[in-house]
Amino acid sequence: MSDEFKVIQPTTTVYCKDRGEGWTLTGITNINEYTSVMFNGVRHTLPAKEIINTLLPAQLERENN
Repeated sequence: MSDEFKVIQPTTTVYCKDRGEGWTLTGITNINEYTSVMFNGVRHTLPAKEIINTLLPAQLERENN
């Protein structure tokens, strides 16, 4: 994966198989940072790489099905 990507805005919807649908509480401006994601009222701090490589594609797949 390239270190270049579009800035991910706060409140971007994501999906995790274990936690369900959630959203970013803060934006992502760098692939190497951590950001907060809310799942079912619980705040989680996750690496941006996980959000970009796993959670965003999972949400896009759900939206397309």
